[in-house]
Amino acid sequence: MNTKAFKAYQSTNVTTATPEKVLLMLYEGCIKFIRIARVKMQEKKIAEKGKNISKALAIVAELINTLDHEVGGQLSMDLENLYMFIMDKLIEANINNKMEDLDTSEKILLTLYDAWRDVVNNPRPDGVPSPNLQPELYSMYLKSKDGQANSETIKNPNEKTTNAVSVNLSSDVKSGNQKGNSVKKVG
Repeated sequence: MNTKAFKAYQSTNVTTATPEKVLLMLYEGCIKFIRIARVKMQEKKIAEKGKNISKALAIVAELINTLDHEVGGQLSMDLENLYMFIMDKLIEANINNKMEDLDTSEKILLTLYDAWRDVVNNPRPDGVPSPNLQPELYSMYLKSKDGQANSETIKNPNEKTTNAVSVNLSSDVKSGNQKGNSVKKVG
């Protein structure tokens, strides 16, 4: 498939996807760019590393823009703080060539991606999504001294949580308004 045709296919895929699928695509893209940045960092290709970290940062910024704090409440605020933490780690990785910061960012994003994929693919019979979302991830930010997390504070993504959450993923795709995607704690 030639590049022009592939880009047209990708564009169609995004414009016809549900808001939930677009959210998953954002996570997938961000994780992909972090992995490419890691390779470029190892290869000492500084410009390409920076380019891919910049793409990951742009996606995280878009994830922040999808949050609706009025609907999502405290969990939405916690997710925003977690996304800001990821942005800080990506910036540190870019400036200081710290692989650990890329690793931390990827681990958090993978856990969130798995949770959202669970929400999208496994709705409850009553129609309300039932995610295995782990709000405790934010604790890695809160528990760390001076905002710097360490690998011991990252929860195992396979652990079950006791918190119930409700997800509201409404969006007006035609207008491009992604506001309204939110998560709120209900239990």
